[in-house]
Amino acid sequence: MLSRGGTLLRASLLGALFLPVLAFASCADAASDAISPEDASVRADAGLDGATDDGGCDASDNGCAPSCADFPWCPVPTNVSAFAALTSVWGSSKTDVWAVGSNGTVVHWDGATWTLAPTPTSFYPPKAPVKNTFNAIWGSGPNDVWIASATDAVFHARGYAGAATEWENARLPIEEGLDVPVFTIWGSSAADVRLAGRASFMFDEEGEILTVNAFTKTSLDDGGVDWRGEPGTASVLGIWGSAANDVWLVADNSAEVTWQRSMSLHATPAAGESGLAWTEVDTHSTVTLRAVWGSSKDDVWAVGDVGTIRHVTKANATDWEVVASPTREDLHAVWGSAADDVWAVGDAGTILHYDGRTWTTTRAALPAGKEPALYGVWGSARDDVWIVGDGVALHYTGGALGDAGGSR
Repeated sequence: MLSRGGTLLRASLLGALFLPVLAFASCADAASDAISPEDASVRADAGLDGATDDGGCDASDNGCAPSCADFPWCPVPTNVSAFAALTSVWGSSKTDVWAVGSNGTVVHWDGATWTLAPTPTSFYPPKAPVKNTFNAIWGSGPNDVWIASATDAVFHARGYAGAATEWENARLPIEEGLDVPVFTIWGSSAADVRLAGRASFMFDEEGEILTVNAFTKTSLDDGGVDWRGEPGTASVLGIWGSAANDVWLVADNSAEVTWQRSMSLHATPAAGESGLAWTEVDTHSTVTLRAVWGSSKDDVWAVGDVGTIRHVTKANATDWEVVASPTREDLHAVWGSAADDVWAVGDAGTILHYDGRTWTTTRAALPAGKEPALYGVWGSARDDVWIVGDGVALHYTGGALGDAGGSR
């Protein structure tokens, strides 16, 4: 759990902390290994890249790709292997959208076409391309973009420049050999960027070993970037805030407390001192929440396993409201353009929409029985929303959201 004011938590037993070191070893150093997002599996039958029409196939065939004219969501070619998973999507406008995924994949949408962007290179010589799975992407604007795979694979770009796009390595201060996955990035501005993931160890200035699961960006006098480790034992899966001093996170703390698969913390200004005070908020859930997003401090959503949906409607809430869900599929991401326009996506092609009253299902033009897992959602407006997943990028440009294929 994070502590008040971001003060670093001191570990109690030096020897005991080193016992699980091997469990935290990262695959990030090996180009041949990929760190996959939790629950993500790249399916060979989910390759739908470029399937935008029926190709003359029999509509009764389960492998036939339906016509986009009949569905609100349409697959768009990404020029990425159909065997790759796209795990996260973010943009600054409808002509500046990024997505990241497995095998070091980074792609950019310019309003007309998805194009492969240069793959970042490793921190250590011989500077090989990073072939990890990038789990998260976020930016404060078109000239400030962050992506992350693991604590030794965090990169920053000052905007998209085609083949000339440059990635600066900004690895987190975890000791070499103890690197772990990073699952989420969020910030309120270019000066306030937060990354989080699985817990690991770092040393403070006095040489004390700390257990940390999140990092906050700090700026150096020479213009460089440093990171402040935030204490915690849980695997943080989602972060969102309405401001730098109003931040929510969802996490899985079952590695530390067996029954605590669903943890949520809310940060608000610490009374009488600088920094933030973190308060645990009851999720009323026994399964993991994997993503969080809100339209304001009084309207926050979280989604997770077996279709779980939770809602907060007041800034000082002490627990999450249980919301009826139209699905039992695991949900991986949530995003909206407003309080009455919220999307959630998950396994088996699951796409849910909230209109301010109820959550309902909607569908994409995907072959029946071959709907891929979906991991990320983001949009620039109500009529410009992207979803990414196993071998697919889906685009919504407005129009009726009726479930063309019937209830699922």
